Amino acid sequence: MTGGQDGHNSVGNDGGHSVEWDGLVRFRLPDGWRADVEEHEGHAVAAFHPPAPAGGVLRLVTDRVAPKDGPDGVVAVLREMALRFVRPDDQRASDRTVEPWGDDGVLAQAVMVTEEDGRTDAHYLWLVGAERVGKAAAAMFSYRLPMVMDGDESCAGTLALLDRAIRDAEIL
Repeated sequence: MTGGQDGHNSVGNDGGHSVEWDGLVRFRLPDGWRADVEEHEGHAVAAFHPPAPAGGVLRLVTDRVAPKDGPDGVVAVLREMALRFVRPDDQRASDRTVEPWGDDGVLAQAVMVTEEDGRTDAHYLWLVGAERVGKAAAAMFSYRLPMVMDGDESCAGTLALLDRAIRDAEIL
C-alpha cells in the first residue's frame, strides 16, 4: 500500500505483510487484508478491510506535534494527546486506558459506540506514540464494525489480532 507521501507495503516471509504509513508507523497485518486510501476532511487515511467472514474496517491516521515549552516537552504533548484520544468527557466512550508503551511511548485505548443514519457501530480505538526527532509522533487506529457483529467469533479474533499488531507496531 502506498501511504501518505512515503508509505509502502512489503510482503513478509511469514504469510503476513508489513504496512508502513506516512513514514511514521510500521505494523504487521495478515495477508488477505485489502488496503486503500480514503480522504477525510482533506487528509489521507489508510483503510484496511479484513477478508470475509470478518467485517469492519481498520483506519489509520498519523500526526507529528512539536513539543510544548517546559521541562516535560514531548512527554507532556504525548500525555495530552493520549488523554484527549480516550475522550474522557464523551459518554459514548468506555474501557479507556492510557499506559506506557515500550521504553519511551504511550498507548491509549478506548471503545466507542456511535449511532448514525439508524445504524449503530462499535469503534475500537488505539493510539501509539513516542518521541521521534524532537516531536511527538502518534499513530491513531480505529476499527469500526456494525454493532450487530460486535462479539461475533470472527470479530473477536480480528480484534485480538489487531491489538497484538498495534501493540507491536513501530513508531519510525
